[in-house]
Amino acid sequence: MFPSEPTPDTVLSCDVFDTLLHRDHRSQFRRLRDIAALSSSRLAAERGIARAPGTIWRIRMEVQREAYAAQAMGRPNGDIRFQDVIDATARLLALDKAGGTILHEAELAVERVQLTPHTALFDWLKAQRARTGCRIIAISDTYHTAATISQLLGQLAPDHPIDAVHTSADHDATKRSGALFHAVLRQEGLEPGQMLHIGDDPVADIAMARAAKLRPWRVVRPRYVRARRKFDALLGRLQAIMHPPGLSEALESKSA
Repeated sequence: MFPSEPTPDTVLSCDVFDTLLHRDHRSQFRRLRDIAALSSSRLAAERGIARAPGTIWRIRMEVQREAYAAQAMGRPNGDIRFQDVIDATARLLALDKAGGTILHEAELAVERVQLTPHTALFDWLKAQRARTGCRIIAISDTYHTAATISQLLGQLAPDHPIDAVHTSADHDATKRSGALFHAVLRQEGLEPGQMLHIGDDPVADIAMARAAKLRPWRVVRPRYVRARRKFDALLGRLQAIMHPPGLSEALESKSA
């Protein structure tokens, strides 16, 4: 299942999402709707602010879409930052700093519910640490900072052996472009052959790692998980077409 035992001078690098931490069957589309629903309820309960889930979801989707479009034009090898997305969403929703904090916390709360640690991989990593004392790092293409990823790892896998986290948001460079691997090698002071990278994405984690002269190893989620996500995304989009946010909010206010 995992690569043959590495030598003591090998640095083990792992992708985060769907490698160290497994997402459930819910698609990103559904996840953002769950985040919007939780944000709406917390804004009402904690701040007395009424913002419909559909409005939060729609604005968040638009902000994220535009952020990625701008990044692709100006910094094609870079990434966006989650806090920038939250700040822009909060401004468009006319929320103050405390309201923006609720949006931020709602996302992490949903992430914690929908993520589970890959126990077998963590056990293997801990065994390699015990055997060789090797350094273990995480590398992720994500708009979250290393501090946020470290927080999630600490909450979901408290005894994890990860020594450092590198994210595309912090380095403004992605695995998918290959630039993040080179940035990490420079910062860690490594030669490419010293790093063994484990991940699930055939392009970002395998092809681009191999192009950067790393030793890649792919872990694959079961096909049924990927199939359920695709179905969940399709179902969510159909529901959005049949009940767009504007209509849903009008019906909610009319029945209130």
